Amino acid sequence: MIMADSVPTAYSKQRLFLSIAIVLLTAIALYTFCMTLSRITQDTPDAVFGVDFIAYYSAAQLVQSGNPSAIYADITDDFSVVDRGMFYETARKAGFHLTPTRYVYLPVFLIPFTLLTRFSFATASLVWLCVNLAALVIILFLQWHITRGLSHPFLRLAAITSINLFSFPLLYALKLGQTSLLVYLAICLIYYFFTSTRDALAGIVLGLITALKFSPLLFVVYFLYRKRYRLVFTAAATVLALLALSIALYGLTLHKLYWNYLGTISGMGIAAWSNQSIDALLLRVFHAGSIFAFHPIMVSGAGILLRYAITLSVIGTLYLFFRRTSGAQDSAAHPLEFSALILCFLIVPAISWLHYFTVANLAIILIAGSCFPASRHRSATMFTLAIIGYAMIAFHPDYARIIHVCGQGYATRLLVSLPLAGACLLLCLTLTLLISKPEQLHPPDRMQ
Repeated sequence: MIMADSVPTAYSKQRLFLSIAIVLLTAIALYTFCMTLSRITQDTPDAVFGVDFIAYYSAAQLVQSGNPSAIYADITDDFSVVDRGMFYETARKAGFHLTPTRYVYLPVFLIPFTLLTRFSFATASLVWLCVNLAALVIILFLQWHITRGLSHPFLRLAAITSINLFSFPLLYALKLGQTSLLVYLAICLIYYFFTSTRDALAGIVLGLITALKFSPLLFVVYFLYRKRYRLVFTAAATVLALLALSIALYGLTLHKLYWNYLGTISGMGIAAWSNQSIDALLLRVFHAGSIFAFHPIMVSGAGILLRYAITLSVIGTLYLFFRRTSGAQDSAAHPLEFSALILCFLIVPAISWLHYFTVANLAIILIAGSCFPASRHRSATMFTLAIIGYAMIAFHPDYARIIHVCGQGYATRLLVSLPLAGACLLLCLTLTLLISKPEQLHPPDRMQ
């Protein structure tokens, strides 16, 4: 009788300890996030405040001044920046003190940034920061909602907040003034609408980010596989509508420049540390260039074939694992399938900047919600691996100091790929959980 009572008592103590740890971590996360936010306008070795936002701001100004053809600047020695021409001069006149980055999206996405050109660059960049912070608040609420039933609501919110606010890619995206937070919000919305069978809304959101980034086409393939044809049709219609609107507003000539620009960069690779794709890792290992350089590397025909082979092998592996759940049509597998899809979306494209890995937070939350099978020992192992994978993505070491001490040898080139390694670890963990027995996954109503 004593033994029977001691088991739940020990389990209750473990839950209490875990709850206290989550609350403490949340307090630390909130404090560090607020401290970082208070210094976000200060330039650091990792990033310059608004360095990507200036690209949107300058492109919108060029369109308004009647020089739209200048928004797709020529690619020079440094892929990431524009160091001459009208685009460069526009950014300098706006008050940006360094070399601006380049605009790489469809012209139609300049519409909201055109509104921001009514303000000075300094004010507009702060307004854009507030937009991103508002998106983050909505993300936290959505993630809290889609994980309902997994634990106490307060603890769930605390854990979700900690996972997001500790994330260096998220802070990096905020500082750069990137669109990654909005893409992150869009993917959370797609998952929410997908699991609640609101396919039309999911398709509209998917169409928006597909027209923006193109790499979300991977999600379209998945929904085709899942026979969610209404979602796919709505996504395709949204992309076509945005393209038609863009051509109607800005003309076909500008879009020819855009397609030529995309064709130019499609055969290139970037070996810089902030590119965390599999392709970038191969370039870092097999090319002697600096891992701090953003010089475009012309990829050979064999390199392009290798890129496609790796992409198809990763997608093919996902397909083989997904097939093992497709027969049962168990919706409990959807969180894990979506998590695997997100991680594949991050590692497969030729260019996957570190700030894209903000989206990995959703994958981690979905994995964590599935790490509690019947066996507590197995649960602890899976959860520990999930935490390790998260840490590899979320915590950013001082690469400049490491390189100063260790040089740029193979070990260092692998070390700067820690976020990629973390994503690969999480992908393997996801696929392992995916082929677990159905009773080892949470029931569907807990994730919808």
